[in-house]
Amino acid sequence: MPSLSQIAVVCARGDSVQLKIANDPHDVHVLTGPVGAQLAGSCRVVWRVLSADGHPVSGNVAFDVAGGAATASSTPVPAGESMRNSASGVTAPAAAEPEEKPIPIFASLFRGVGLGAFMAGVGILFFGVTAGERRALIPGAVVTTLIGVGTLLLMVHAIAWLEHASSTGLTGSFLSSMLGSTLGRVELLRIAFAALALWAIALAKHRHIALGLGIGCLIVSGAVGHPAALHPFLAIPAKILHLLAGAAWLGGLLWLVWVARHDEVAVRVEAQRVSSVALVSVILIVLSGLLQTALFLNTPSDLVRGDYGRLVLAKIVGLLILVGFGAYNRFSLLPRLESGGATQRLARSAKQEIAVVAIVIIIGGFLAYVPTPPIADASPTTTGT
Repeated sequence: MPSLSQIAVVCARGDSVQLKIANDPHDVHVLTGPVGAQLAGSCRVVWRVLSADGHPVSGNVAFDVAGGAATASSTPVPAGESMRNSASGVTAPAAAEPEEKPIPIFASLFRGVGLGAFMAGVGILFFGVTAGERRALIPGAVVTTLIGVGTLLLMVHAIAWLEHASSTGLTGSFLSSMLGSTLGRVELLRIAFAALALWAIALAKHRHIALGLGIGCLIVSGAVGHPAALHPFLAIPAKILHLLAGAAWLGGLLWLVWVARHDEVAVRVEAQRVSSVALVSVILIVLSGLLQTALFLNTPSDLVRGDYGRLVLAKIVGLLILVGFGAYNRFSLLPRLESGGATQRLARSAKQEIAVVAIVIIIGGFLAYVPTPPIADASPTTTGT
């Protein structure tokens, strides 16, 4: 999107031109802008755009102007380094280049914890409203608190994300441009669904409506982040399945712990139901996670070569631990629920499993802000949003 992008031409002799950019009428993914000035010597195009996944991307490309013609350099220099042309030996100020922002720690935490709390609330609500005669066991205050905390943190995350995406601060023009973009509208829609779900459960007391709105929020969340930019027709549905299955898994564990504290007879029935849903959830999480990993990583070696791959690897390890917990619960504890103390052991195992799920979800919050591995031999491009 031109209003959220910046392109400048900086030359070694001190000339600097900020381009007035627009979409190419023949290709909406290309940004163009007239230079409107006579360039000479070693120059560099410095660009900063907001990518389709909502993160700022910047770079620069060197070229020489000789006799009125420009010759592009085949070797781009990473942003943040000084501009040096190896042929001419001319150096331009590094300050002319846009700065790369570090991974926003607080925004990542707000996203991970907020989405995790919301998923937990929606998951418990799902098991509660489908519990038949045991619907009376629904922990209304717990569900309201989880959805409320999730909604609040998603709002705070949106502010932190906007600050991260902006190069000039949260100015009126930036906010107006952002809200007019697909990125801004999707984020706003997610918050709207979350807020309406909170209203439905806290004020209107309509649990079925709250559940539907909560599911809507998770569906919209599937279109936020990397899936919106990389293979969206496959990645977005995979992310939606990942979030919904994760909510069912986490909510089922919390529901089981709650029921175990209040009705030991009911827990024997609910444990079987939770176990069956968890099995389906695990299958969906594994399949959707493998698909996203294949879409976002170039080769298996990317799992250990970069931050994104190592975080994915950490999630895989966490998932394997969770599968181990699930197998232990299903094949060791469930068959012995009738024996004394088995309910307490199952609740204790579920609490430990919840702790691992929480860590995995927080890792997912950081994954959303870590760049995916670049495609090998890809040349720098400026893609609008």
